[in-house]
Amino acid sequence: MTNHPLWNLSLAARLALLKPGTKRIAFLYPKPDVGTFRYRAFNPVEAINRYSTAHSASYFFLSDLRAIDDLSELADVLVVVRTPFDAPLERLYRKFRHQGKKIYFDIDDLVFNPEFAPLVAANLGYQLEGEQLNQWTAFMTNIGKALSRADAVTTTHSFLADRIAEFTNSPVHVLSNSLNSAQLEVSSRLSSDQGQQGHLRIAYFSGSPSHSLDFDVARHGIASFLQESPDSTFTVVGHLELPSELRALGSRVRSLPFMDFLAMQELLGQCDVNIVPLQQSVFTHSKSELKYFEAAAASTITLASASPLFSRVITHGANGILAYADEWASALHAIAAMDLPARSAMAQAAKDHAEKTYSPSALFAQLEAIFG
Repeated sequence: MTNHPLWNLSLAARLALLKPGTKRIAFLYPKPDVGTFRYRAFNPVEAINRYSTAHSASYFFLSDLRAIDDLSELADVLVVVRTPFDAPLERLYRKFRHQGKKIYFDIDDLVFNPEFAPLVAANLGYQLEGEQLNQWTAFMTNIGKALSRADAVTTTHSFLADRIAEFTNSPVHVLSNSLNSAQLEVSSRLSSDQGQQGHLRIAYFSGSPSHSLDFDVARHGIASFLQESPDSTFTVVGHLELPSELRALGSRVRSLPFMDFLAMQELLGQCDVNIVPLQQSVFTHSKSELKYFEAAAASTITLASASPLFSRVITHGANGILAYADEWASALHAIAAMDLPARSAMAQAAKDHAEKTYSPSALFAQLEAIFG
């Protein structure tokens, strides 16, 4: 799924996106993927090229550097996205510096300060010891080196920006994660059907096995709700092993494999509630709100842990629902009890917020403010 049709362009085609006479911005990421690369490189490039006449942008991968003689001759700004420091990156930094061109480092997670390595590992459920811990610490150290050597840093939201500011003296700018035009196009075709009052179609998009500890925050509440609401269903997408209390519910609980993000957008539109449980820690507080705004674009209500970020983007009872660890069952019952017009109004409020705040045009406004 790394070579998605949306970004499966040849190197020549990607170089051609950097237009003479514009301020040319090159985003560098290790290799294409549907996670960080999509949000932090592909989406910004799409927004810049769609809305700007003064700027142009393209994305590149570490493998491209072997075929490009000197990227600093072709771009005016370098944005290095979550790439560990090594000799090739040092040479690239040196070339841009020699030309007096600015280097930004973009980071979307708490993986730049090795002091956080044990905390990050614990939150992800890794039992790191010995050599494994050394490798994880080395990765974070090299991310931190690359970040520290940049002229400025971009990141996903203010909580993470504050942690970065504690680590480096470089300026830190907030550049939100966002939707891209393909997601919005898929979402525009989706029905705003809110199901039936009294029961819910609940979904959890786990993403990776590391989310099992986050899911543990809500699983007893979800199981309790499903046991008391026999017409409700639960769908898990991704790499999550279902606990026995949910497997016992049979066909009402289904597990689907990790899927293309556009197919996921369609599935979101077939659900009533998208759940986002999180552990309470500085690591999980550093995660972005992407699960909220992608569901919102599909007219789906989000029920999320009351973390600092989700408490800021979700107005409880207006464009979503917030829950503490012991409130998941009651929160689901409250949503199920809402009449359909009230559910629909909440979903529409979330959709309006997402389209206004996380659209490509909103992203471009942030990009323009940062890059001038």
